[in-house]
Amino acid sequence: MSLQLLACSVLPTKSTVNDVDQDGIVNELDGCPHSPHNALVDEDGCSLFTGTLQNVDFAPGDYRLDAKARNALSGLVDALQQYPEVRIAVGGHTDNRGLAAENLALSKQRVMAVVRYLVINGIDGDRLEPFGYGESQPILSNKTEAGRAANRRIELSIVAQ
Repeated sequence: MSLQLLACSVLPTKSTVNDVDQDGIVNELDGCPHSPHNALVDEDGCSLFTGTLQNVDFAPGDYRLDAKARNALSGLVDALQQYPEVRIAVGGHTDNRGLAAENLALSKQRVMAVVRYLVINGIDGDRLEPFGYGESQPILSNKTEAGRAANRRIELSIVAQ
């Protein structure tokens, strides 16, 4: 009696997960497939605490937070509470209309409005490093209203995690 072995012609292959930025979110589901390596990301794969705060917009010459901005900052409060070890830099920016010295002061008022909101809502101020940059770091041309609006912004970056 002979023993006959049958072998499958196709060997099982190891399943590979395609996650280019190695953030734990597969590329097919990753809303930000090129986030920084080892960045903390949300459920969409987008960096937490890094980049321009969306919906925190300022009118020319103003530093007050409107309802849309407070709602966006509420989400930031939630994220900071979820990651209590994270410290962030908060940068305030302006467009180039007006005097440079006044824009620097305005950028500081904007960033402090954000920091005050965060602290009032339970975030330890020692976790926040505010900086005012004035008009010195535009992200778009100040020649158009859309560019100026984009330059009136708050940016975040992680200092420690």
